[in-house]
Amino acid sequence: MLHVVSQSPFSHTMLQSCLDFMCADDQLLLIQDAVIATTTQHWGQQLQNKEIYVLQEDLTARGLTAKIGIPIDMTGYVALVVRHDSPLCW
Repeated sequence: MLHVVSQSPFSHTMLQSCLDFMCADDQLLLIQDAVIATTTQHWGQQLQNKEIYVLQEDLTARGLTAKIGIPIDMTGYVALVVRHDSPLCW
């Protein structure tokens, strides 16, 4: 299953709830303010051993560089959604 989180982990609990819900073979896509999680040590540790994708356009818009995860563009985002049929958006 593909999980999509868009809210900052510093102002919402959605990312933690998502991580608690995820199965071992699930994938996670971070978009909008959720990309901030890939730049911090705390969340980097939480996201280890998970298949994480990060929308590059949102990183660039915020002047950030991901320390964890696979940066993808909008085409990659669409490909993930098509591959997983219906993502679970948090």
